[in-house]
Amino acid sequence: MQEFLATSERRAELYWWFSTLFASELSDEQIAEYDSYDVRSFLKSLATLDPMREAVTELNDAIARLLVRPDRQLELAADFAALFLGDAKLGVPPYESLFCGDQRLLMQAPTARMEARLARLGISVSDKYKEPADHLAIELDLMGNLIIRAAEAGDADGREQWLDEQESLLHEHLLAWVPAFEAECRAKDAFGFYGACARLLGVFLTMDANYLTLVKPAR
Repeated sequence: MQEFLATSERRAELYWWFSTLFASELSDEQIAEYDSYDVRSFLKSLATLDPMREAVTELNDAIARLLVRPDRQLELAADFAALFLGDAKLGVPPYESLFCGDQRLLMQAPTARMEARLARLGISVSDKYKEPADHLAIELDLMGNLIIRAAEAGDADGREQWLDEQESLLHEHLLAWVPAFEAECRAKDAFGFYGACARLLGVFLTMDANYLTLVKPAR
């Protein structure tokens, strides 16, 4: 049980970290943290996992370029805006509905499904995010919350319920569109920081899906 709790905390932290990356532009203080011992150790620990090694190396290379980039905060903010806030043809807005939506329904189906999921779970994100419910940062943030709920469950049935919720969100939403988002982000991010982040996220989601398969009780 202690191992499950420790792994849950680690998983939630990763989901929330990725959520922060895609939620808004990084400040100069946040960028500076990537040159700190804590962040270097964090990425080094991820690189010990074989599937993540190459993606972490790519991100470390992008971070090294970022730290010496002139006007790094302004330039990275411009990258963020061009990729995630602009035209969908030139950038890659991080909304599930743009990748899995029904054009006849104005691409709202994934948004409506996420709104229904949040309502069913009794989770409100309106005070934290000013985005539609199918935004990547919201889906990642929700996964972190579901992981903590599983860790805090009082019994095996409650824990399995929250593991089911994680698996459902992962397969019905994130894994249904993030691979396509990752490919576009890598193709359109000339500097490479967000492309490397998207690649690492894609690897992590696949690994996490495998973890859930292993940790859930046999039917």
